[in-house]
Amino acid sequence: MQKPLTLCLVLISIIKCSGQQSDSIRFSATHFYAGVQVAIPGREFREVIHNSTGNLGYGFFTGLALNPLGKSKPSPILLGIDFGYFTYGNEKQKGSGSMPTLKTAHNVFTWNAMARLKPISHQGRITPFADGLIGLKLFSSKTKIDKDLTNIIFNDNQNEVINKVRDTGLNYGLGVGFFTNPKENSNPGFQLRVLYLWGDEVKYVKRNSVMVDSNGSVTFETDRANTSMVIIQVGFTALALKTLVSGR
Repeated sequence: MQKPLTLCLVLISIIKCSGQQSDSIRFSATHFYAGVQVAIPGREFREVIHNSTGNLGYGFFTGLALNPLGKSKPSPILLGIDFGYFTYGNEKQKGSGSMPTLKTAHNVFTWNAMARLKPISHQGRITPFADGLIGLKLFSSKTKIDKDLTNIIFNDNQNEVINKVRDTGLNYGLGVGFFTNPKENSNPGFQLRVLYLWGDEVKYVKRNSVMVDSNGSVTFETDRANTSMVIIQVGFTALALKTLVSGR
């Protein structure tokens, strides 16, 4: 008598839970994400970089995507903004009697509007997504005097930044990835995303071309190159999860 009663209670519980799952939708109203990234430039720009890390760029990314329908209804599309930064190396040029030792840093910044397509509800532990991005890509080369500890402590009044070159181009791309669904709102999930970003040609400063003469005049050589690249990103995502129950 006890076993049939127990089985009946278990079956009732399973049926009740199944009904709750089918009548409710667990969805996200807000996605915040951040992490680290590796940029693999296209062949043309990779030949320009000539750094000691395989001609790759390294940096970080972050972004925020919101449900356009607000917190009351689920949506398969999220809209937001996406920011990325990476550096593709520094270079040093030894000084001479008339020129101090120089250090030039080459950096890239991206700002994009983003649309994310994903399943309307969160089921299971993994949710795939696809992103479309469009915005701007800024390339910056900054040359500084490479001061040693003595210069820093005693401040020899020498201008530290002696040259900046910046160029901005159109940036657009597609990405695919997945994130893990946290069991609770307060627990962040893991996110992996692979992007392909198309880019315009931009002006860049050739490596080891920056020179300062005895009068303090700065000279350098520039060229142009296509800036398309593949970016691999690993990070976390924090979701603001909502549960919509039918009939409410």
